Amino acid sequence: MGDDVVGEGSDEGAAERPRWQSAPCPQWCVRDHREEDHPDDRYHQSEASTISVLADTALAVGPPRWAMLELVVRLGRYQEETAAWIRVEAAEQPQPCLLLSVDSARLLGEHLHLQLSRHDLA
Repeated sequence: MGDDVVGEGSDEGAAERPRWQSAPCPQWCVRDHREEDHPDDRYHQSEASTISVLADTALAVGPPRWAMLELVVRLGRYQEETAAWIRVEAAEQPQPCLLLSVDSARLLGEHLHLQLSRHDLA
């Protein structure tokens, strides 16, 4: 596959881009970029989708501690990189957080579908 590179948008609005932004935003980017953005904040980001899940919040080995958790899923890419990634993270706390390449995200989706269909849950 190797399809981690996600397309660029048009070069319209080049005069309005911050000087540090050498290329137009990808078509999926909804993030506002400003000249004064800190270098760590110079990334493209898609609109987020959210999902409520039941998660084990125990931090150590032992019985699970179940809690409802809101997960946020979005596509992202740092300014000077060509590879996009999928970030899956808790909305209100630092853990859990997954950072997946586009290929890994596709593979995870396939494995989730496989588990559901294998056990007649699809």
